[in-house]
Amino acid sequence: MKNSVSFFLLMLLSCKPNARQYVNFIEGYWEIEQVTKNDRVIKEFKINTEIDYFKINANKTGFRKKLKPNFQGTFETSDDQLNFNLKLDNNTLLLEYIDNGTSYSEEIVLASATALVIANTEGFEYHYKPYEPLNLDE
Repeated sequence: MKNSVSFFLLMLLSCKPNARQYVNFIEGYWEIEQVTKNDRVIKEFKINTEIDYFKINANKTGFRKKLKPNFQGTFETSDDQLNFNLKLDNNTLLLEYIDNGTSYSEEIVLASATALVIANTEGFEYHYKPYEPLNLDE
């Protein structure tokens, strides 16, 4: 019986995704769908006027930038961006920001080809989907 419990616990712990693999999916254009806290939807986004662009460099640094899509298929942007370092800590992937002398971090809860979920220290989770430009020709 003791061996069965140990085996079950080992299987349960091994089912947690490897956060290191999330790095491969973060870079790109992401559109926010909803914000949750304590598994409750706080806000849903039906239409977005801005999207988030994440760039990851080979040295595990990067930046996050807000973009405004336009009807020509390009983006309007400013020079403002949030620089970050990626840090893997005990199978948790963090975006560590330093902005105007203030440092804070966010956890990548999930990153795949179809979803990005980022949690902040206040318990809010930001759920994103890949950005798809409007196709006005249809």
